[in-house]
Amino acid sequence: MVGTTKNDTPVCNTKLSQTTDATGAARFGLPSFEDHTFLIFGYGSILWKQNFEFVESYPCYVKGYTRVFYQGTQEHRGTPGNPGRVVTLLPSANPEERVYGKAYQLPSDPQQLEEILAALDVREQEGYDRVSLDLFEAQAEEKSLTIHHDAEKKVVTLVYMAVEGNSDYLGEDTVEEMAAHILRCEGPSGTNREYLFRLADCLRELGAVDEHVFAIDAEAKRQLAEAETISTLEEETAQDNSSFDEGSLGDAPSTWTSPTLKPTANPVFAVSAPTTL
Repeated sequence: MVGTTKNDTPVCNTKLSQTTDATGAARFGLPSFEDHTFLIFGYGSILWKQNFEFVESYPCYVKGYTRVFYQGTQEHRGTPGNPGRVVTLLPSANPEERVYGKAYQLPSDPQQLEEILAALDVREQEGYDRVSLDLFEAQAEEKSLTIHHDAEKKVVTLVYMAVEGNSDYLGEDTVEEMAAHILRCEGPSGTNREYLFRLADCLRELGAVDEHVFAIDAEAKRQLAEAETISTLEEETAQDNSSFDEGSLGDAPSTWTSPTLKPTANPVFAVSAPTTL
């Protein structure tokens, strides 16, 4: 059967499920596992690294938000002394702005659901809350996402979002600085640049356009290409100097006499323009 996604589930901090003695849906502040179908909306690393079982995935979007590289990470793509940058969703000034991603339909088994949500709450514990947002079909003008599930069950969509002001929040910066920041960070989950490049690739595969992500992606690649060019020039210069030291000077005579210069009435000095590399 098919059903549409509409939500009225309250916001829950991801760390609450790690401190309560409750079990099942109550552990996560969610309605009954037995009577609901649950979806996870992925807009960041979940797009390529789910690390959980799912029944089906659906390209879709949320409306009224913007995806930004403003959230810090010390546990995944950075370290406490050098936190990386990952994406979160912030309310947009444009209520029609779309953030594209995928919704992953979770298994219906209550035990599996509890294990999946517990693992996700740990994964997303750096400043993220688990909230519910309405999802819309990616290819439709504006149509609520339709999924295949038990028609007697209500659908709940869950999204992990880090709000402004949380303890890991890094905030806005220039595209150039955010790209440079990402290029120099690495953590237990891998390099920060891998996160950026994979996200951009996933969005292109979806046919989605995200100017913020694509601008940082392009700038990071430009900086890498520039650094590679400089490195190549330095290596070539070092090789040239080595050849000169070992070859030209090695064959030079042991003594050298300066030639006699004949003075002129009006000496002229030619100054060469500096060579630009």
